[in-house]
Amino acid sequence: MSYAAPADMIARYPNRDLVQLTNEDPSVTTVNTTTLQTALDDASAEIDGYIEARFSLPLAQVPAALNLLTCEIAMYKLQALRPLHDIEDARKRYEDAIRKLEKVSKGELTLGLSPAGIEPDVAQKVETVEGPRRIFDRKRLREF
Repeated sequence: MSYAAPADMIARYPNRDLVQLTNEDPSVTTVNTTTLQTALDDASAEIDGYIEARFSLPLAQVPAALNLLTCEIAMYKLQALRPLHDIEDARKRYEDAIRKLEKVSKGELTLGLSPAGIEPDVAQKVETVEGPRRIFDRKRLREF
């Protein structure tokens, strides 16, 4: 299961970059969605390796955070195949995405999903807790 579609990539990145990254022929002016889908599938498979220990796969819903991480990883994979000047930026985004996935794997970061892979309902009313009465206040501190 892919966590992003070619349309997600097209919405996030400049068309000229995607055309160049997905086509061998420099005269082509359209994005090769087959190549794009392959990169997205590869990125999704890499993500599964990080989150499968914490969530039942396939996920019932794809959280927006996972969609973004999938696009970032796919973009890196596409740029790694081409000699582009933007590879360092893509590498940084890839490494950031992997760090986030490692945190998800360790339970330090959430995707907003339950262990069953379903987004929880909106949080209920938050309880407020009052602490003990203050020992020192302005009036008592004046006495010192």
